[in-house]
Amino acid sequence: MPPSPGADLAATRGESRARLQFIDAARGSAMFFVLLSHFAFNYFSAHDATGNLMTLVGMVASPTFIIINGTLLGMYYRTRPADFERFRTIVTDRGLFLLTIGHFLVLLSHATYAVRFVSITDAVGVCMLISPWLVATLPPRTRLVLALGTYALTLTTVLTWHPTAHYELVLKETFFGRAEPGIYVYAFPVLPWFSLELAATALGERLGAHSAEGNVGAMHRLLLRTAAVAVALATALNLAYHALKHGGYASAFATHAVGSPFAKTPPSLVYFLFYGSVGLMLISASLRVSSEARLARVVQALSTIGQTSFVVFVIQFFVYFTVLPVVRPHLPLAWAWPLYFGLSIAATLLPALVWHRGGYNRLLTVGYRRLVQDAGRHALPGSQMPASFSH
Repeated sequence: MPPSPGADLAATRGESRARLQFIDAARGSAMFFVLLSHFAFNYFSAHDATGNLMTLVGMVASPTFIIINGTLLGMYYRTRPADFERFRTIVTDRGLFLLTIGHFLVLLSHATYAVRFVSITDAVGVCMLISPWLVATLPPRTRLVLALGTYALTLTTVLTWHPTAHYELVLKETFFGRAEPGIYVYAFPVLPWFSLELAATALGERLGAHSAEGNVGAMHRLLLRTAAVAVALATALNLAYHALKHGGYASAFATHAVGSPFAKTPPSLVYFLFYGSVGLMLISASLRVSSEARLARVVQALSTIGQTSFVVFVIQFFVYFTVLPVVRPHLPLAWAWPLYFGLSIAATLLPALVWHRGGYNRLLTVGYRRLVQDAGRHALPGSQMPASFSH
């Protein structure tokens, strides 16, 4: 998953660190769902009930990460508008990193996929280039409408556009998605995930307004109320999907890609609503835990994982997709999978903790941030340099 740009600012802004720590804690918590899903996928057979259940539970990870990213953008814009340009520079730098060096690192762990793979980090990288600009340009309601329109366009394209030429297929699968097998072995299409993040920026601004007032209770109520509405809509849409499907109606809505909560590639609206609501509850729980002094060490540990989430994401790919398939046939006592899962978590997190202690997140860059800083210093020497470029 993407590195946390908020962690960079938090290193020099004590106030931001305290305010946004629950975001990093939520990101760290969501990472365990990634580990659960990928362990199950590579340890159990395709027809194993335990593995299938773990995989379904793990599906909460992707929408949760996207919602967290959008929420962070909206919150930061609302609570620190004077510093947002600097924050946007950091986010842009991280987005460029994900689309270049980060993409290559993820592909290394999926050698059998060759280049036929669009990772969620690719979709996030595109979002990091576009969403901050939209947050600073458009009001929340307009962004929400744009998000809904983008998803509607995506769904319409998936259902009605059936290209046969190679490059058109690549274009469709990269940006919109495809319900049937296609060019990519696995792909997270950009536009539907972008629509979810953009919608989350509007939620983030509302949370930021409550945060600026110190009203944590209102933040909880907003998160849980939004989650409840999402669950209700997901349930209604899923019921309509089943009614149309079993009623024999020839409707586009009576397709798995539209009405199933388990349609992830491309993501259905029901999937976004259902698993997104779980993600919102996870964020609320992280906010609540972050206010408990007796759980400070737990929060700090989760925040550390959240701040090194990209490194954890890359390492776990090698652990689960490179090492586990090789050693799995030689592991005794198949029922001892909880032990093996625990060992895999340790193998994933320990290197990430070393990375965090060394402060190596500073290496996750393509140099864009430094280029902007240098340009600012040359343009505004001495006392005229704005605060947003002073660190």
